[in-house]
Amino acid sequence: MFANRSVFAWCLYDTGHCAFATVVMAVVLPVYYQNVVAAGGKWALSSWGYASSIALLLSALLTPVVGTYVDGRPLKKKFLLAFAALGIAASAALCLSGRGTWLYTLSCMVLGTVGLSVASVCYDALLTFVAPPGAMDRVSTLGYGVGYLGGGVLLALDMLLIARFGEPGVKMSFLSVALWWSAAAAVLAAWVPEPPAAGNAPSGLGQTLRALAHSWTELKQYPEALRFMVSFWLYNDGIGTIVRMAAVFGAGLGISQNHLVGAMLATQFVGVPFALVFARLAEKSGSKRAVMIALSWYAIVAVGAMFITQNWHFWLMAVAVGMVQGGSQAISRSIYASMLPAGRSGHFFGLYNVSSKFAGIVGPALCGFVAQATGSLRLAVGVIALNFIAGMAILAGVDVDKGRARVAAQ
Repeated sequence: MFANRSVFAWCLYDTGHCAFATVVMAVVLPVYYQNVVAAGGKWALSSWGYASSIALLLSALLTPVVGTYVDGRPLKKKFLLAFAALGIAASAALCLSGRGTWLYTLSCMVLGTVGLSVASVCYDALLTFVAPPGAMDRVSTLGYGVGYLGGGVLLALDMLLIARFGEPGVKMSFLSVALWWSAAAAVLAAWVPEPPAAGNAPSGLGQTLRALAHSWTELKQYPEALRFMVSFWLYNDGIGTIVRMAAVFGAGLGISQNHLVGAMLATQFVGVPFALVFARLAEKSGSKRAVMIALSWYAIVAVGAMFITQNWHFWLMAVAVGMVQGGSQAISRSIYASMLPAGRSGHFFGLYNVSSKFAGIVGPALCGFVAQATGSLRLAVGVIALNFIAGMAILAGVDVDKGRARVAAQ
């Protein structure tokens, strides 16, 4: 598959996204924020949760507009690189964070998340143009697998920096994300061609917004994809909340920094082979069944997290998440893409991302609210299981084969 250099470059770019998601969003920055920036304040979890929700809200407002605007224009790659540059700049700017700079630090996190999210819309939209016929599930999971591997390698290197230099090493790790992401983006810029224009594009912001408003009606022509997207809203909120809140949750329970980072690193490396396992599972048992298995596992993990008392419990949870995280998201992306026309990929992935971002606002905010209102970090994490249960209930009614047949007949 990697003999195709466009596929290789597309998959490699995910290492840049994954580096930011791992180092900045999931592991190093949350622990640094809890222990240094917020100096162990009890408000750290709630402020992090609220800032995460703000980041998702801004992303939700921008992603559909960008997705709709780039459809019909040869701009998918250009917009991807522009918003990647925003995320890269925010990562580098975190070098200036420190004790008491909570507003500055959270602002950098928000801007970086927006850059990552909007770039992801254009990145996902390229999948239907890059993947060879019949290989969408495999290419999508390869992207996640390579991303986890690259993000895990960088996290391991950053841990060496932090162990050697302490707080300066933390700041060097943020700079390393910017450099890593820049290198991955440069390869994509060189080797992934810009898809040709397809159909009529809205001429300006006004027409783009009108086209976006019409898009919800248009999506009704693909009812299985619409039903799947509603399911995705729910369970992806749970996945995103686990990613964003796990390190802050562990730190709040008194899990040591070495165990927190080591466990999150284990998540990355476990995710590499299991992303490929899910590709095989989807081929043999069906994409929908593979996702249902992953969501059942996630629900068990969310409930089990309420009973963490030892360092090894957190390690067990991290490994369990790594087993399903990449595969569930990769197969979800390819299921959605396979039930919609390729020429409208940016447009419909804009809806896919905005829906997940709006839904994702709820999870971190709910965790923050429950933690603040009850004083129980365990209860705040346990409620996430409801997302997976609700998502599975709706996904059970999605006929993926019917949705794919509708697109093939057009």
